Amino acid sequence: MVNKLYFLTILLFFSSCMSRQKLALIEQELADIRGLNTAKKSSIKNYKDSQIVFSDSLKHLRGALQKLNAHKTAALQLTKFKSDSLLIEKCTFATRVEKDVYHYLNYARTRPKEFCEKFVVPEWNKSNRFENSLVATMRSMAPVDALLPDFSGYQSAECHARSLGLTGGRGHKRIKDPKTGKPCEQNFWGECCSYGEDSGLGVVLQLLIDNGVESLGHREICLSNEYSRVGISLQYHKVYGANCVLDFL
Repeated sequence: MVNKLYFLTILLFFSSCMSRQKLALIEQELADIRGLNTAKKSSIKNYKDSQIVFSDSLKHLRGALQKLNAHKTAALQLTKFKSDSLLIEKCTFATRVEKDVYHYLNYARTRPKEFCEKFVVPEWNKSNRFENSLVATMRSMAPVDALLPDFSGYQSAECHARSLGLTGGRGHKRIKDPKTGKPCEQNFWGECCSYGEDSGLGVVLQLLIDNGVESLGHREICLSNEYSRVGISLQYHKVYGANCVLDFL
């Protein structure tokens, strides 16, 4: 009986030792699993952090590329503007003032924001809604191509400007040329008439502000990309002192 009890005690002791060993092994496995989970979480966090850094770097790179492209585009536009200006200067049928109209008009078209800040904003009457809308338009619009001189458009504009000046009239309706007695030709797809301004900048600003013209038709034509050429003629006007006709093609 004693031997049996002794045997059972030893058996229980070894069983207890084995249980503790198994428990220790299980606890070690759990610790290993926890360690792996911690390492996995750390790796995931590092990955997310690297993704954020990469995303920020990509945004900075895109911003730098956009700025570079903007500078490149501006440089190309300036080069083209200078090239077009040289062509205008070589134009044989335009007077000095008419060439100035070309230059200021193309300045407004190809560099609208710069033109606005330089020539419109300094004299900006904020109580005038036409000037307010012009500033808003030119600050937000994209540049459009420059206009080149056109001789057929010039002939059409010159005849109409001279006829209006000698008769004291205004408007777009063609009348007979007082010199030849023949009706003036209409070689244009869009036309603007300015009165009372005898300088290139004055003519362009008057047409762009379009004061009192609810449709803003002159402004829209001057800044439209639908035209590539224009004939310009500034003549004496017996009522307004000067009138300028721009015939767009």
